[in-house]
Amino acid sequence: MQNQPLTRDRIRRCIKKLSDNIRAENISYPSYLELYSGAENLENIDNKNNTVIYGRRGSGKTHLLRALQEKINGRSEEDRHLAVYLDLRRVIPLLPSDASDPELDALLIFKHVLQEVALQIAADTPALLGLNEFDPVNTLAIRVRRERLEQLLQSLYLEYDGRSYSKPSRLEVTEEERRSLSADARLSAQPSVGITGAREVASRKSEQQQRYVSVLEVSGILEQIISTAELGRLFVLLDEWSEVSLETQLLLAELMKKNFSAIAVSVKIAAIPNRTNLGIKTDKKFIGLEDGGDILSYPLDLRYVFEVNKLQTRGFFNDLLRRHLRAIDGQAVDDLLAADKRGEDNLINCFFANVALGEVLIACAGVPRDFMNLTINAYDKLLLTGNGARISVKHLRSANHEWYESDKKEQVDKHPVERQLLGAIVQEVIGRKKSIHFLVPEKYSQNKHILNLIDFRVMHLRRSGYSHKDHSGEGYNVYSIDYGCYNSLNISKNKLESLSFDSLAGKDLRDVRRISLEEPFFAQFFMSVGEAFPCPHCRRPVDTSHLAYKKQRLCNNCFESIAVGGGVGA
Repeated sequence: MQNQPLTRDRIRRCIKKLSDNIRAENISYPSYLELYSGAENLENIDNKNNTVIYGRRGSGKTHLLRALQEKINGRSEEDRHLAVYLDLRRVIPLLPSDASDPELDALLIFKHVLQEVALQIAADTPALLGLNEFDPVNTLAIRVRRERLEQLLQSLYLEYDGRSYSKPSRLEVTEEERRSLSADARLSAQPSVGITGAREVASRKSEQQQRYVSVLEVSGILEQIISTAELGRLFVLLDEWSEVSLETQLLLAELMKKNFSAIAVSVKIAAIPNRTNLGIKTDKKFIGLEDGGDILSYPLDLRYVFEVNKLQTRGFFNDLLRRHLRAIDGQAVDDLLAADKRGEDNLINCFFANVALGEVLIACAGVPRDFMNLTINAYDKLLLTGNGARISVKHLRSANHEWYESDKKEQVDKHPVERQLLGAIVQEVIGRKKSIHFLVPEKYSQNKHILNLIDFRVMHLRRSGYSHKDHSGEGYNVYSIDYGCYNSLNISKNKLESLSFDSLAGKDLRDVRRISLEEPFFAQFFMSVGEAFPCPHCRRPVDTSHLAYKKQRLCNNCFESIAVGGGVGA
């Protein structure tokens, strides 16, 4: 086996090191940009628009933001743009441990974001000023501009000791700031919590300490900083947005709109689709960032779906593998391609046999992190078995099962309703209808359990707005089941091995137009878990999570009133 090009020692070491690249924050190479695959994604968000980049865990959001930062800052001499990146997970632990006040949290997070922006500008001051300090002609101009910039930067929550800047050990929020945010972004008729009482932590700095500027003055100071530094535009790149609580997200978005919208600042946010709350329309105004107006959406999840676009998906993952392996050991890649007599566009074929290649591109569901993990684990299976010159379907399925058990199963098992729903879908779709793809009416697309299964990456959205041959005029979404979960449910291993993708309708989405889960399936399931009951008027199942029922106790089918407990309302 040692004579096989794929299993030589140099390639083994290369694949072993590939595991260090699975998470973007662990990458230690000098350039995120050189490692990034998907040039069209970078081009599509490299603009002045506020953008929210949506994607599930592992879809490449962090790497995309890092590559964008590098690209923007790499041409700063041309357009005078500066990009500042911040992982919001670094900010959340700094909040008070007993904080349960969204207003306080939003204000503190916003101040920490401004700290990072100010610190980055301070670090780049010599380059931003762009003047030769050793030229006597520039001495006065440099001193005046630097002093002005330093004065402004200190207003944005930095401390200056005459030599360098640092963050203060503590940030505080004044009562005026909280009242202002509460008044501008109140979501109900009740006064916002946290203004008074035991949770009140707001206080002013003592006169002996520096008084930090209020967020109410931020936009003016930022505009002066941008002007003094002669910046064309400032880009604030916020990663891990969905780690912030939903109500705090809304208020944080409102703060960004109030302070950034009228000046040369653009915001790029990386977020998980089902855990994001950027804006809401109330009777009086729109609070937060309005999709399509204040901010544009850019989804990553449906860009590399093998069943929809085979060539684009294959090309993306080939390039992903090529870039990462070359960063580790370019000579090892050259040797492998030469031994296999292939070009760089076919590097992925050096690793996977033809059937296994199609299967891994379906199995990873367009998620780069899952592809990397499956490739590493399937390669390990190849080495362990000592069987074959390339990764086979058997190696891949064994790796996929282990990947599901170690990464996904525990998350599903923590949510009993989602586990039961997944089991019911697998039995119906795979067990009875012999398919991995299926249709679901669009009216169920926002059901929290469906959304959770997608978030856990055990069910994958493949296409929206599909039509059904027998239900014209009704919209459907196309989903697929992660086949790594089959063995962990009630489908035996022997049965799984007998279900090839040729028999699972996995090659053409047109084959699934008659494979659908309709209302009776969901009605029976939700009643079985106690989340639905028969309407006393129309006898159809009432979805207790539907807003019509939650807010007004109305049936979500006939919209008749239902008394608490399921009886007929007055």
